[in-house]
Amino acid sequence: MARTSFKTYRSYLGLPGKPVEWIDIYELSDIPFDQVSAQEEKLDTLGFGSYSDRINDLTPQSQMLPDGTNPFPVKYAQRSEIMMFNIPSYSHTLLNDFYAAGGKLEIREFHHPSQLAELPEKVVINCPGYAARALWKDDSLVPVRGQNGWLIPQPEVKYSFDYKDVSVVSRRDGILVQALEGGDMKGYGNSDEKINRAESVNAVKTIESLYARFPQASGA
Repeated sequence: MARTSFKTYRSYLGLPGKPVEWIDIYELSDIPFDQVSAQEEKLDTLGFGSYSDRINDLTPQSQMLPDGTNPFPVKYAQRSEIMMFNIPSYSHTLLNDFYAAGGKLEIREFHHPSQLAELPEKVVINCPGYAARALWKDDSLVPVRGQNGWLIPQPEVKYSFDYKDVSVVSRRDGILVQALEGGDMKGYGNSDEKINRAESVNAVKTIESLYARFPQASGA
């Protein structure tokens, strides 16, 4: 499935609006990465599946940046590349293709699976996401709450990085800042959709402290 998805999304590279594009990603740390991995393993109390080793040939391998080539004010850094989605442009492209193929959108609200019988279509693709827990009484679905913060876009910034449990991704519509402390267990079982501004502020402060360590340019 991952390889099929990768092949499909690769076809969106180079299209107007850049719905999908390659960007550099940096892993940054003040301690050796093996220590970081050990800390992350302790946080995973459920044993989440990890299959990246089966598809690690799809993207460039991470490379440690030796002294003199590391542009960040940290002791340890490694660089790779990821295929990144610019969601507004990607959504616009998908909708245009959908409409061009004769599709149309109708907004309806369903409270019980029996209501699907009212649809005239012979085939229904069921993909309501977490809503399936209530609609289909599927208690096996577990919510995992996330919190995204956004900064104004900076077109000149064409990379992303992870540092001290904070992920930063520069997209065309803004810079995504996400707090990741707690690892994969963060937000597990939490269906609260309220915005936690303090969480995003703390994440931004972590990034602010990193950039404050860059050498200050002296005036002419």
